[in-house]
Amino acid sequence: MKDSGIKMTRRSFVQGAALAAAAPTLASASALGRGGHTAPSERINVAVIGCGKMANDFHLPTLLGFKDVQIVAVCEVDASRLEHAKQRVVSAYAGSDRARACDTYVDFREVLARKDVDAVCIATPEHWHAEPIIEACKAGKDVYCEKPMTLTLAESKRCIEAVRKHKRVMQTGSQQRSNVFGQFREACEYLRSGRIGDIKTVTVGVGGPSKWCDLPEEAMEPGLDWKLWLGPAPTRPYNSALSPRGVHNHFPAWRSYREYSGGSHADMGAHHYDIAQ
Repeated sequence: MKDSGIKMTRRSFVQGAALAAAAPTLASASALGRGGHTAPSERINVAVIGCGKMANDFHLPTLLGFKDVQIVAVCEVDASRLEHAKQRVVSAYAGSDRARACDTYVDFREVLARKDVDAVCIATPEHWHAEPIIEACKAGKDVYCEKPMTLTLAESKRCIEAVRKHKRVMQTGSQQRSNVFGQFREACEYLRSGRIGDIKTVTVGVGGPSKWCDLPEEAMEPGLDWKLWLGPAPTRPYNSALSPRGVHNHFPAWRSYREYSGGSHADMGAHHYDIAQ
């Protein structure tokens, strides 16, 4: 992304949300004052929607490290992951001037109804990107959302329209592009400088596409709102491969299935196609 020449300030939208080195992102008027009020706030109140592996590994620890950000709420359909995220926030803020309760929600719409939330970080499965983005814009919230922005192109167009209509700040996450270690940026600089000669062909390997879900039914365990996890996707029986119970340190298999993801093309493709371009 080309530098706009505008100096980033402490009020920038959490410096690209959960990226350690983000492209320039400017805060909208709402982030400078609660509910559009003119008086500036000392901190940006952020709610994290989706508390799985990406939130645990990247978004929560990074947001917790920003002194001008306050995580005021977490939202998750799995009770164990929800409680884990809450306790992580409470523990991180304990003993500081940010020590306060972190509210928990199962339904993201309850989060968006809060007037004190300035911005949301969306780290849900892909089929649950579009509606939270659009509804957050309607509610006057700025948005950081994991890549890919949506499951379908039609949804992406609706999100773009909502961002423009409601004059929100939105960033789609691409940690590979803005990685603090900069390997991909350095590789691009090598190519653009001509140090390896003229580039004739670029080959990108990302894996295969998703397929229609054919997982067998498993017994439902308490503590998961399966209906809400499915959301806009077709109704189907529960399978733990799609939403492993509790806190887990691996990426669930929902990316393999078309109802929820574009597969590797939308996952690593969102990274590698971007870098190739």
